[in-house]
Amino acid sequence: MTDTPSRDHTSASEPPSACAWRMDAHWPDLAVAVTEQAIESVDHLLRGLALLQQRGRITEAEYRILAVPALRLKHCGIQAQQIVRLQSGQVRQSHEKVDLAQVVAAVLDERRDALLAQGVTVQRRLQPVELFIDPTLAYSLVQTLLEWGLQHGSQLEVGVEPRPAEDGAHPAGEPPPRRAWLELAVWPTDATAPASARTDGVLWLLAQQLARTDGGIVVQREVEAAPLRISATFRRAVAPLHHRSAQPGDRTGGHPPVDLAQP
Repeated sequence: MTDTPSRDHTSASEPPSACAWRMDAHWPDLAVAVTEQAIESVDHLLRGLALLQQRGRITEAEYRILAVPALRLKHCGIQAQQIVRLQSGQVRQSHEKVDLAQVVAAVLDERRDALLAQGVTVQRRLQPVELFIDPTLAYSLVQTLLEWGLQHGSQLEVGVEPRPAEDGAHPAGEPPPRRAWLELAVWPTDATAPASARTDGVLWLLAQQLARTDGGIVVQREVEAAPLRISATFRRAVAPLHHRSAQPGDRTGGHPPVDLAQP
């Protein structure tokens, strides 16, 4: 099918309309419409699958085979919606003093059963470090980094620690300012993971938009060799926490390493 040229009745001497429609001004509306439709369609699909399972038309294993990719599509739509909201400035932040290690531990504890069911192991090495950040944004960023890791492998290691700043000058005789550092290492399950990790997918774009929304976070990735790594450096770290003494064999200052594969 060919396009039929339309007749332009505008005189060549007339300036273009200042209100001319342009896609780049409406792409957020398009993104919202597409993601809403995708999420709604997936919800209908999941309800239909659940009904078939209840009636014995499909087994639980067959339900999972069909439901997992559908849920991934739904999560992708939700993440795209997050990007649009953040980019459009619809999110109001309330900075509070937050222990980053506690945020990471809360995310892992919340998803413990689901990760166990998926055969995912997560080693955690978390040192307490406080920072000023919107708690919801911090939680969303940790969730996003974890999801990025789960896309590429089922063996993960997450670490949190304070580090001295390596950028910028500071007064002589004074220690450099502190930074909070979070890193997720992933051992890929297949040879194509490093190549796919270099792609600017939805999760990577969401992590970058969350960092930009906060204004004090730098997100980076190292994907040339295993393990793949994604890290976030938080510039608004504050004085060290007073935490309990480490127990024998505890190298994390209050948060011992935990293997989620163990009961």
